[in-house]
This record gives sequence, structure tokens and C-alpha cells, in this order.
Amino acid sequence: DTGIGMDEDQVQKIFDPFYTTKDVGEGTGLGLFVTYSLVQNMNGKITVKSRKGQGTCFQLEFPVGNDVNSSSAGG
Repeated sequence: DTGIGMDEDQVQKIFDPFYTTKDVGEGTGLGLFVTYSLVQNMNGKITVKSRKGQGTCFQLEFPVGNDVNSSSAGG
């Protein structure tokens, strides 16, 4: 995106539950925590690149084929 970006300290915390930079009542701080958990459960990977004042880029990678939670698929 072309938003305000984040500094390194913020990037290190963004997947922590209840971490938010929003004002009280404007967010729970669970969105990226839930996203991270879902990606991990699918054996995926999420990376973040951000620069203060320039924006943020999230990259999500997922395995192809039968690599996704093979234990829950019975095999």
C-alpha cells in the first residue's frame, strides 16, 4: 500500500494478539493475529516489508498440492 508505513518496532509486534496502533474503540488488534494463525495452519508463510512514510507490503505464500495440513486430510 501507500499508507504511512511502520517502523521496525511496529513490524515486530503486528502479529501479536491485541497489538494495535489504532485509538481505543477503533480496533481489537486481532486481525493480523488471526491472519497469521490461518496462514501458519495451512503451512504457509507471511512476510512483511514496511518503510515509515512509504507504505507496507504483505506477501503470503502457500504450499501447492497435498502439503496443506496433511494430518487433517487423513494422510
